[in-house]
Amino acid sequence: MTTHALTCPHPATEAPPLLGEPLALEFVNTHYAVRGSLRDGLGRPDYLAWWLSMCRDRFSTELTDAALAAVDEADVVHFRELRDASRRLIDARVEGGEPDSRDVAQVNRAGGLGRSWPILLWNPQQPPTVARLGAQGPLLEAQAELAHAVVTLLTAPQADVAACPGPGCVLFFERNPPRRAWCSPGCGNRARAARHYHRHRPAD
Repeated sequence: MTTHALTCPHPATEAPPLLGEPLALEFVNTHYAVRGSLRDGLGRPDYLAWWLSMCRDRFSTELTDAALAAVDEADVVHFRELRDASRRLIDARVEGGEPDSRDVAQVNRAGGLGRSWPILLWNPQQPPTVARLGAQGPLLEAQAELAHAVVTLLTAPQADVAACPGPGCVLFFERNPPRRAWCSPGCGNRARAARHYHRHRPAD
């Protein structure tokens, strides 16, 4: 079985953005652009393992280094299928379009993978804590958690999700605060620079 390190496998400045969005948006934003070229942040086992390691404190499932180092091509296929279906559903919500029933089924299928339950941990001289134990293994449990996060995002009446209008950007973000207009300050700066250029470029 092939294993890989959990250090960043992406070229400098080309890793998927981690902008502090809700987990569902961080997940779908692993499809992103760098200098106008689309990238897939889950496209290889080491990419997927690295992204999960960077987000593991947001999962209730324990994603150990050993589990993530064993991520394989089959895991990549499953996470990407879930990511792409989730992305299309969020886009349908943002644009007011009709979702594809296959995407709904994909998210619901992944959501049913989880079979975890809380367990009590109580060590001497420490207060009791809770952890989650899963019957299906951590990677399937993580898929289920991501699907649940997508369902929560899509059905929350207060959620205000937008597609970033920045030049070449394909990310989604939550409008929080409501006046937020871009996924990041960088996109806002590029948009303002593009508007300035078009206003002041010499006439042909």
